[in-house]
Amino acid sequence: MATAIYAFGQFSDGTFGSFANASVTAETATEIQTGGVGINQASGVSIGQAFAGKTLVALACQVQTDDAVTGSFSYGYLLGPTGEMLCPVQGGNFGGVGLPRLKRPVRMAPGVKLFAAFDTVSDAVSLASMAVYCASGKSAIFAVKAVDATKTAMVDVLTGGTIGQSMAGQRVVCSYQTYPAAKGLNDNQAGNSGLYIESSDGALKLMVSPTTSGGASSAADTGSYLQGVSGWVEYPVAIPIGQNDTLSVMAGL
Repeated sequence: MATAIYAFGQFSDGTFGSFANASVTAETATEIQTGGVGINQASGVSIGQAFAGKTLVALACQVQTDDAVTGSFSYGYLLGPTGEMLCPVQGGNFGGVGLPRLKRPVRMAPGVKLFAAFDTVSDAVSLASMAVYCASGKSAIFAVKAVDATKTAMVDVLTGGTIGQSMAGQRVVCSYQTYPAAKGLNDNQAGNSGLYIESSDGALKLMVSPTTSGGASSAADTGSYLQGVSGWVEYPVAIPIGQNDTLSVMAGL
């Protein structure tokens, strides 16, 4: 069953762009270039090259599996020409993603690229991910394949570092998080029901539930696990990140 990731973006001048990639692999971030059937637009071009000079203000990714409902959005982001993350992007599945505004506008230029990742819904450990956005405008995405009943550190998808190594000195103001197991993150109580940040002395600094349903575990469940857009959680008190802080997931099958 092949899975595709589509994206739709609006620019500050009111124009739109269409993006598609029908050759994506679960748990792997893949570039989503221009594409779409029946659209008067060149295909196979990176977003920054195709729309150079425009400013992207809103974008949504949509995961769609061929003849199945098992694809689930994990995370997405805009990558800068020098390899830095410019801004996370939101997404979901065919249940409806709308067109969420970016946390900050991003000016297009050659070298800017759009990446997204999905996972397959099943009754098994899944890819845990968290996109964070900070008061300074800095952002990052952390992910790891969970391990049953075992605390597992989540790492920066670009650098491989911990949240402390990647975001020390930053203050997280919002995040979205995904975990697309069919029965949730902690259905047997052997793990924890949220992704969580701890300081070096073990103090709990953040705990938040991920989006646990996206797609369905079987065709019979078609209407049971529809996932809309991965929503940002806005924190009333910003989360300060220290150099030795860790972000973890502990699943329970």
